[in-house]
Amino acid sequence: MRAAGDIAGQYIEAVGRTDMAIWSDVDWRGFIEAICGAYVDSLVEQQIAINTAVAKVQGLPLAVNAVR
Repeated sequence: MRAAGDIAGQYIEAVGRTDMAIWSDVDWRGFIEAICGAYVDSLVEQQIAINTAVAKVQGLPLAVNAVR
């Protein structure tokens, strides 16, 4: 959620209008896509970290690109 929040703030700064009531449909779609994309990217990175840790503990070969 933190990563998505950071991206949301960056998006709002890039739009240049903090009053969301005047945003266009394109502004809103971009905002939602930025938030959801950042959230999913963060989840993927977390899963990669978990998979890496489990592989180390279990002594398994590491499949670097298995999740992506």
